[in-house]
Amino acid sequence: MNWKKTIVLLAFVLSVVCCKQLHEESYVNESTTYITNDTVSEMRSKINPVAVAAYLKPLEDTLNHWKFSVSAYETKFRFKYILRMKYKELDEKDTLEIPNFGIQPKLEIHKGKNDYSCVVGFLDKKGAFKEYKQVAITDNQMKLTTLKKYFVGVYKTVSQ
Repeated sequence: MNWKKTIVLLAFVLSVVCCKQLHEESYVNESTTYITNDTVSEMRSKINPVAVAAYLKPLEDTLNHWKFSVSAYETKFRFKYILRMKYKELDEKDTLEIPNFGIQPKLEIHKGKNDYSCVVGFLDKKGAFKEYKQVAITDNQMKLTTLKKYFVGVYKTVSQ
């Protein structure tokens, strides 16, 4: 009879220890951001017609004066941009959505691994550049690749 009590007690202790470890393993990773309040409007009152970020590299073709360029333009939605990409006679557009960190978004376009590639990204709350998409010329073709995805959680406090 005594060994049965020992087994039941041991099973109870093990279940408590296992449950505690399961709760300790749930965590928020570094790339997740939580906003405690909405401080930036989703809509713009005025749209800037000039590109807010750009990358330009002329091609080595003296006859046609072609270029590789990537420019980002504002839309009426504060966290949505139009990405305009040009290579030779090809002129393409894509939509770029930036996560809402509760601050005014700031886009930047940096040079990529070679002259005919660039990385489109944004600055986070700490001013660190976050890579988002890459535009590159490979085998005489323009390719747009998503490098990373970002998610933002929003907490709203309800006062009673």
